[in-house]
Amino acid sequence: MIDQVEDAIKKAFQKLRGRDGDLFECPVEENAHYDSRKLHEVCINHKLANYLEEYLFSEIDNLKEIFITDIEFNREGVNFKSLQYDGQENRVRPDIIIHNRRSGAEKINFLVVECKKDSATHEEKAKDIKKIEAFLTDNRYEYEFGLQAVYSKHGITGRLFFKKNGQISHRDINE
Repeated sequence: MIDQVEDAIKKAFQKLRGRDGDLFECPVEENAHYDSRKLHEVCINHKLANYLEEYLFSEIDNLKEIFITDIEFNREGVNFKSLQYDGQENRVRPDIIIHNRRSGAEKINFLVVECKKDSATHEEKAKDIKKIEAFLTDNRYEYEFGLQAVYSKHGITGRLFFKKNGQISHRDINE
């Protein structure tokens, strides 16, 4: 299944770049304060979520009957989603998740995605990797796969995380 997931992600990256690549180079608003000047990554994440759903659900049997794709989903049942990393419990809101929207024993989590623009700092990108790894190993979530996507004007790069022999492994993905 890892190969199917990787292929679907590559196709989603290619479609995102081909149809929506202009979002990566959206001009900076000159007359606004700093935080309002650039296009927010949520806009790009929404499109990536659509394409991941399209390709994953068509490439992997029965996925669309079980799972739903959400962005910025911050709940685990009635509680806020939280995760242990960097030595403390943190509230989290993953950029994209594919899951079944259930909790407790009925919960099934397939893919968690954290996205950044290439301009993000190394520390911000490293923090996303810690979150993804925690989502794969935390017994409240136990995602099958995690993905870090980095958007740049030159393309999209990704790192697919998964558990293999009890350890977290990864594969680098380029569009």
